[in-house]
Amino acid sequence: MNPTFKHFFKGDCTNITKPSPMETCNDHTCTINLNILKQCGFYQIFDPNSKKIFGWNVYRISFIALTVITQCLIGFGNCGFLFELEDTTDNIDLFLIIFSNSYFCLTEWKVVILIINRKKFLELLDVTDLIFLKSKQCRNNIKILCKHRIRALQLTNLYFMFCIFVIIEWIIFPIMINSFIAHKTENRRLENVVNRRYPVDVNTYNKYYILFYVFEIIIGVKTVYLVLMVDILLLSIGWAIIIQYEVLAEAFKNIGYNENLQKDHDHDVDDYKYFKSILFDQQQLDSKVKLYFPIVKPIVLMHVAINSVLFIMLSNSFLMVFLSTESFTYKIVNLFKIGTGILYICLQLFLYCHLFDNINLKRKSVNLGIYSCNWTKMDLKFKKLLLLTMQINDANYITIKASTKTIVNLPIFANVLMTSYNIVSVMVKTMSKYRKT
Repeated sequence: MNPTFKHFFKGDCTNITKPSPMETCNDHTCTINLNILKQCGFYQIFDPNSKKIFGWNVYRISFIALTVITQCLIGFGNCGFLFELEDTTDNIDLFLIIFSNSYFCLTEWKVVILIINRKKFLELLDVTDLIFLKSKQCRNNIKILCKHRIRALQLTNLYFMFCIFVIIEWIIFPIMINSFIAHKTENRRLENVVNRRYPVDVNTYNKYYILFYVFEIIIGVKTVYLVLMVDILLLSIGWAIIIQYEVLAEAFKNIGYNENLQKDHDHDVDDYKYFKSILFDQQQLDSKVKLYFPIVKPIVLMHVAINSVLFIMLSNSFLMVFLSTESFTYKIVNLFKIGTGILYICLQLFLYCHLFDNINLKRKSVNLGIYSCNWTKMDLKFKKLLLLTMQINDANYITIKASTKTIVNLPIFANVLMTSYNIVSVMVKTMSKYRKT
């Protein structure tokens, strides 16, 4: 084991020393859950050192092949809308089909953006390293990073388990409905994961139901796999950026207060040197943020837009199932199925909005940290440098905007919830009037 991080594995972060310059970010020194990404084969899609055949990345080729197969299955599942079949599709199934197709396209869009920017993206992984910030003052706050690493790994593991639970639930529910709840009639198709509109008649569909069931499992698992991997990757990098800014703010804040660092040295000279070293770390971190934002901007904007619409759509589906005339057990199963889908979309939307809200706040907190240092005891040269740094930070402040005035943050999440609530309220009143008449 590398002695540099020997104490870290034991849960002690106090004795981490500076590694050699040749060491790179690995499973034990970064705040991102590389274990999950590597075990699931997603990290290797971007890794230039992955296994190759005739110069082609094996994992990337496998991903492209699986994507083509899955896209063909989705296309086949939607062909039924082009033909007049003996049975019809209700609005609930139609919403679920739109939900599934939209989510698959969204995940493919995310991965394509990441593959196109894979070189820049690999550079971003440096920011997740515990030793990314080089100044001594930032290294003194290594405990903050270690606590964050533990928390980030726990969050990603919980998110991973929740996603697995959702897909398993959606896969199991059709079997439960077909075996114990649904009435077997000639004009009714057996329940499937999403109930896609395959271009076959009811008898053929029910006869080869296992085949169609496997098709939908492949589509569902592939979609959830990509959603999960991309989210773990992007959210973990964003969380790492947040905590690195927190370390920077704390390092700036301590300037002028730690007498041990100034013992036997000239007071102003040392503080000036410490400030410049932290400032260099901030410049490195800012460069990573400027690299991160252009990559994730098209992903996040598309994600927020589609998720907002899907959240409203699934909320309406939930209401339709609740007000339907199906059996009580059937309604409970479908309400639970759609409810977990709504919860998942809500959680995902919240995580991204909360992430960029926090990045904006933590970047602003750096100036607060600079202002909180013991600048009143410094000379005029230091005060000018401090003021100039704060002005530059304000000038370089960037955000991800959905429009010229709308920033991606928690208020957007609140607006989506409020809009969905208003639409559902209108639907409830409309349906109530319709039933009375």
